[in-house]
Amino acid sequence: MDNSLVFELVTTNLAHQQLWDAVQAKKLSNLDIWVVNGVPPHKLSNDDLELGNEWFLPLELQQYSRGSLTLELADQIFAELKCRRIILGIVNDDGTVVYYFMYKGLHKPKKN
Repeated sequence: MDNSLVFELVTTNLAHQQLWDAVQAKKLSNLDIWVVNGVPPHKLSNDDLELGNEWFLPLELQQYSRGSLTLELADQIFAELKCRRIILGIVNDDGTVVYYFMYKGLHKPKKN
């Protein structure tokens, strides 16, 4: 699952449209996967205590829908990044990017 081409689109979207700071790309050492990290302009969820570094996994919609993102792969990514959540940056054919939270383990649903 080589996503080195998609990460540029997610990085540009975060920096210029979503106004994130310190957006950088990083290749995971034990996997052939690129991830993006940065600091959001505001809290992303009500249960966030403070602003901090967030990790993104850029994916093409085709990779996501055909099942390239497995639980084993997610566990390996969480193990290397040592974070509680990863944000999936899913890129469609037309260049639009949507973001979804993926938590490590079970996560209590947020209250409305």
